[in-house]
Amino acid sequence: MSFTRTVTVIDHEVVVRTVEVPDEAPAQTFTAITGGRRTAAFTAAGGLLVIALALMPAVTAAFH
Repeated sequence: MSFTRTVTVIDHEVVVRTVEVPDEAPAQTFTAITGGRRTAAFTAAGGLLVIALALMPAVTAAFH
């Protein structure tokens, strides 16, 4: 806990206001999902699947 004091002077009268400020919550740890060879392989396979599906109309039109 920490304290914040505010001093205000109005018409030669001093007012001191003390506010109790709670400490900040501890930062949460962040765990990233790190990729490896398997993640890279899945990403490459997914990319090839997307490309194959995108080119499917052109491939079928070539055979007709």
